[in-house]
Amino acid sequence: MNILDRYIVVTILKSVLTVILVVLGVVTVIEFVGQLDDVGTAQYGFQHALAYVALRIPRTIFQILPAAALLGALLSLGNLAAHSELVVMRASGVSRLRMAGSVAIAGAVLLVLMALLGESLAPSLGAYARQVRSQALIENVDIANARSAWMKDGDRILNFRRADDGINFGSVHLFELDSRGALHQVASADSAEIDREQRWVLANYAASQFSDDGVTSSTESRSIQNYNLSLELLGFSEVREDLLDTQGLMQYIQYLEQNDLDADRYITAYWARISSGVSVLLMTLLALPFVSGELRTSGTGARLVLGLLIGLVYYVVAQTFESSGEVFDIDPIVVAWLPSSILFGITAVALLRIR
Repeated sequence: MNILDRYIVVTILKSVLTVILVVLGVVTVIEFVGQLDDVGTAQYGFQHALAYVALRIPRTIFQILPAAALLGALLSLGNLAAHSELVVMRASGVSRLRMAGSVAIAGAVLLVLMALLGESLAPSLGAYARQVRSQALIENVDIANARSAWMKDGDRILNFRRADDGINFGSVHLFELDSRGALHQVASADSAEIDREQRWVLANYAASQFSDDGVTSSTESRSIQNYNLSLELLGFSEVREDLLDTQGLMQYIQYLEQNDLDADRYITAYWARISSGVSVLLMTLLALPFVSGELRTSGTGARLVLGLLIGLVYYVVAQTFESSGEVFDIDPIVVAWLPSSILFGITAVALLRIR
């Protein structure tokens, strides 16, 4: 990497860092204010709210990094263009391909950062933040060191057993009593989550009902039940894709496929995580055609608005495709890669039009 490469890379990375700090400050303050409503509930105090927000910072950076890469690149390269530095580089014989290569190096650095955050740091700290919040909000339940937790919901008694990672909860066991207090049903499930209609979705559900006539058993790979339990407590047993590192995500996908369970949601999350890293590189490169064209003499405000619009559109399109994939049963790989593929096409065409 020569002097020109270092100059462009450092300039872009400084601007991206500035954008991250500004956006992160705004998002963090908003998220902290949102936590204040729960301060005073059960054991949830001011220090828990601070810890929760602080632990989620890597996850927030992971989410805003693609847009921050575009904004930072637009601002830095725009300043170079406004001071005619890009013109001098081109007049000195630096080709558009050579200049794009320098910008790509900065994008590659951001891609590595994105991969490091998504691989372990963001999911693990995000999971721990959720644990801190959930434990403080669930009153009179000591689960800090126990291997399981017991909760009562009317005539139902539930046992959540801690998974091997020591943080999340795995299997769920349910005991239901009749009006006389006698055992009416025993059931178990490998995991639980809540759907959009606030219903419990239990995986590998097995139940045994006791009556005067004997015992009746039933099994379902996926059972939907209605329980009036705290969503915070359910968070311990729910396997959320954004709280799993890449290796854990792959292992859980294999588990679901081996048990003939629906793994599309997690497959989409796996490929979307890789696709998001690629989008960071593409977003950085996309800034070059804009500052080499009509925005070369535009002010910082115009470039800022453009970057915000492009980042917002990309985020909305990616989220829409991800949701549509579940509704219309689209292949998870297509759902995850289509937004980045569109972005690649736009970036390639824009780069080819640089004069």
